[in-house]
Amino acid sequence: MKFFMQDNKQQSEHVYFVNQLYRDFLLPTILGEDNEAILYWGGKKIARKYDLSSFDDVVSFFATTEFGDLTRVKQRRTETVFELSGQSVTDRLNSDSHEFSLEAGILAEAVQKETGRTTECELKIDDKREIVQIAAKFD
Repeated sequence: MKFFMQDNKQQSEHVYFVNQLYRDFLLPTILGEDNEAILYWGGKKIARKYDLSSFDDVVSFFATTEFGDLTRVKQRRTETVFELSGQSVTDRLNSDSHEFSLEAGILAEAVQKETGRTTECELKIDDKREIVQIAAKFD
C-alpha cells in the first residue's frame, strides 16, 4: 500500500508540474495581457467540448485535472458562490499564481447549461484562507 501511495503522490506532483508549466509560465508568456480573457473563453470552450452541464460534472472534471476541490457555498436568486480549494490551489497561490480564469470560464459555461440563464463568473482570491471564490452571476 505504501508504494501505491507514493506512486499516487508522484502522479499528483506530475500533474501539478504540468499545469504550472503551461498555465503559469508558458501561456502568460505567449498570450501576454490577453491571458486572462483568453483562458476564460478557453474554459467555456472546454466545458462545451466535454459536455460539463452540471455542478457534479465540474466537480469531477476539476478533481481529474487537479484544478482543486469545488464546493457550492451560497445560492441566491441571481448568483451562486463557489469555493475552489485544496492542495493544488494552495500550491498555486503560494507560487504567486493568482490566475484562475480557466476555471471560472468552465464554471460559467456549466452553470449556464444547468440553469439555462446567461452566466458570467467573477473571481476573488482569499490568500489568508488559501481559496478562490468564484461568483457565478446570471440574469
